[in-house]
Amino acid sequence: MSRSATRTSTTRTRAAALAAFATLVAALSSVAVAAGDGGIGTPDPPKVEDVVCLQRCLDVRTVTETGRIEVSGKALGSVSEVRFPGVEGRIAVAPRSVGAAAVTAEVPTGAASGRVVVVTASGTKAKSPGELEVKPEDAIRTVDGFEVGRVAATPDVAYFDGRKDIELDYLFEADGQADVRIDVVAKQSGRTIDSIVERDRQPYSNQTVTWDGLGEDGRPPRNGKYKFRVSALGDGGSSDAAGFSYYDHKFPLRGRHGYGDGLGAGRGHQGQDVFAKCGTRVVAARGGRVQVNAYHSSAGYYLVIDGKKTGKDYTYMHLERRGRPKEGSRVRTGEVIGRESDTGNAQGCHLHFELWSAPGWYEGGRPLDPTRPLKKWDGWS
Repeated sequence: MSRSATRTSTTRTRAAALAAFATLVAALSSVAVAAGDGGIGTPDPPKVEDVVCLQRCLDVRTVTETGRIEVSGKALGSVSEVRFPGVEGRIAVAPRSVGAAAVTAEVPTGAASGRVVVVTASGTKAKSPGELEVKPEDAIRTVDGFEVGRVAATPDVAYFDGRKDIELDYLFEADGQADVRIDVVAKQSGRTIDSIVERDRQPYSNQTVTWDGLGEDGRPPRNGKYKFRVSALGDGGSSDAAGFSYYDHKFPLRGRHGYGDGLGAGRGHQGQDVFAKCGTRVVAARGGRVQVNAYHSSAGYYLVIDGKKTGKDYTYMHLERRGRPKEGSRVRTGEVIGRESDTGNAQGCHLHFELWSAPGWYEGGRPLDPTRPLKKWDGWS
């Protein structure tokens, strides 16, 4: 056989092999699509984490017949059926919407209280961890005007620019859609520091609103106790309130600790040392943007964060090598930014914390005495 014939035969063989491989890849890809969250092979089983009411609600997990619920969890993208307890057995309905993290469904007439079950196209089932309470359709009463049914603030202790959003969940009863006013009120003085208006809200539906932690002047309010007050916009209707505590900083070392040398300390010390067990979590005392993530022979691994709406820089030294956010990244108050260590020139594991005035760390600012602020933050964190 000639060389050209051999090459032609080899080329055809390779082409056939590549075509077969492409067919295999396509087949595996189709399996991956069918598998949903699980990728190639067996799909991940669905997991239900919560069930809440969306429409015709009497509480967060109390709904009437013909109302609407949301099932949240993981790997729910292939759910084809939602089953409710009934007097004569389970009642199955098709979901109204399906997503990987949430499924919505109408509550059928005849449904009873109990745990909701979702079923995938392949027959895999998952049951809600808690019960959904179902009331008769006529449990929704006729209301003349506006009445607040439920209010709840989360978290109980909130921080400006915190890791968790400051939210109000509320439910109201009315004879139709309503404009709702939410006031943020300082408990001690009774002064309203901010107001939010939500237009055309639906009654008997669980509502959620997020507050940005700023007053009407665009600045964080004073530390202390606050409440969300819910009422109808304008005159008439009842009001109700939900309380929470609000602070502008969080103590950065999250474990048992003791204070060491402070500013000066007879050796040009520019911050406050706080000692704790090696590896103790360090969080951002104030949210902001990471300006510096570096190593120095004295400071060890360290971070400098430009504090949001402060003009100040916050410096954290003697951190572990790993687990620190990258330069330029955005961090929130209370977010883990590293772990305490003894890197650099350190006598034992401790956090060396510095607080710099505007315009910032070695940018024309100067080191401030951080001891008093740290102890204040320590008191409420």
